[in-house]
Amino acid sequence: MTIPLLDITGDVCPMTFVKVKMGLQKIAPAGKLNVRLQEEALKNVISSLKTEGHRVTNVSREGTIFLLEVEKTSGATK
Repeated sequence: MTIPLLDITGDVCPMTFVKVKMGLQKIAPAGKLNVRLQEEALKNVISSLKTEGHRVTNVSREGTIFLLEVEKTSGATK
């Protein structure tokens, strides 16, 4: 199964998390979403995901871009 990819490298806060949240709404609970983002948004997006109850299962770096693997949890807020 291919994990969907959301590229928000061209966006700035607060739109970065808004777009991630919209992306997560399109997948089933326990589904995964890969998110490409700039370092400036990394801390806030991870913090907001955890606050909402989602899990960041992997963080990797591709030069100046970061890639998050996010797991949507069934108990997460909408």
